[in-house]
Amino acid sequence: MKTPRTANAVGHIDDDLITAAAECKKKTKHNPWLKWGSIAACFALLVIAGTAILPSLFGGDGGTTNKYKDFIQAGESAIIWPWEYQTVYEKYTELKFDGIEYLGRGREVSASHVGEIIGNHTVVGYDEINSGKKYTKEFEVYKLKDVAQSQFVAVKMEGKYYVFKNDKYAPPSTLGELFNLVDLPKVIELNEFSENGDGPNKNHYVLKSDDYVWEVLAGCKNADFVEDDKWTVHKRDHLSFTVTSETLGVYRVAMYVTADGYLWTNAFSYQYLFNIGEDAAGKIIKYAKENSSEAEYKPYQNRIVGKVVEVTDEYILIDDTVLCNNPSDGTTYKVLLNDLRISRYVDHEIIKVGSTVQITFEGEIDEANTIDSAISASQVKISGGDVLIPE
Repeated sequence: MKTPRTANAVGHIDDDLITAAAECKKKTKHNPWLKWGSIAACFALLVIAGTAILPSLFGGDGGTTNKYKDFIQAGESAIIWPWEYQTVYEKYTELKFDGIEYLGRGREVSASHVGEIIGNHTVVGYDEINSGKKYTKEFEVYKLKDVAQSQFVAVKMEGKYYVFKNDKYAPPSTLGELFNLVDLPKVIELNEFSENGDGPNKNHYVLKSDDYVWEVLAGCKNADFVEDDKWTVHKRDHLSFTVTSETLGVYRVAMYVTADGYLWTNAFSYQYLFNIGEDAAGKIIKYAKENSSEAEYKPYQNRIVGKVVEVTDEYILIDDTVLCNNPSDGTTYKVLLNDLRISRYVDHEIIKVGSTVQITFEGEIDEANTIDSAISASQVKISGGDVLIPE
């Protein structure tokens, strides 16, 4: 059995930990890890050494009660998996046809968003462990509804559809041009936002309807694209909308509307910044504040941390007593090994009985404390400040 390799990687970085969105560069040359873009979160985790993580970042009831300790020290290690232990969308990521290079975003899109078939095309993948050995395979390629084929397509792999995006940096000159390429109101739902930043200590809201927001933005089609590498949202009054879109292949990225008249988003991989003017921005901010209700903070992804007490072929049991102020409050979670993205950690003995691990999952914990949507894990040592990141 080939051994997975650890590596520094940048994939999805939680807004909880750093304001990654504000630091997004608009046209940085990709290295092999960056080029994997959004799928990095599926098979490689950012190394966070010695990071103090608030209990509200974890799943379960850690963010809403006093069950967990005030701060938890944790670390994560990035892993490059052997070719045979990668999912099909991790393996095959590069598509080129009609002179356009597309990059897989590693996210599934439902058939209801898929349009007519374009044809069969070759998708390329590279085995990073074996000196970047190249693999090719033919897959069916489809149009995606509500977006231009020049920007996004869907590739059908093993019976499911995955989003591929044009990887060239070619920002629209105006907001109206972006509207022409992507039917934004149809592919993006703006229902969650926070004020002047994200994180557990900020105020969070749910918007009753985003129709008026899109109406205002549709009236800003002449808003110019702004080239400004140094622009950040820091110290600006703003609303931060959470953007999740199947069609765009993005999960919980950001769209900022600032009081001084800017619209910013990283939903298209690169920094897109438009000058919509203070009047339009003010209308959006005023409407959002007056037509929303308070909501609980939601982390980028749910997590539990605990000690592995049992490993079987079908599940692992994790006891979180190590995190609790009162040991009697400890909970044992059953984490199903129903996905290659989590079962490979057991196969390679990264997870084993006695390990203290952090499990990342996308769904919910049921009443029996079962997690059926785990996607990644990392072995960590919590010792009041010292963090062990395994080789």
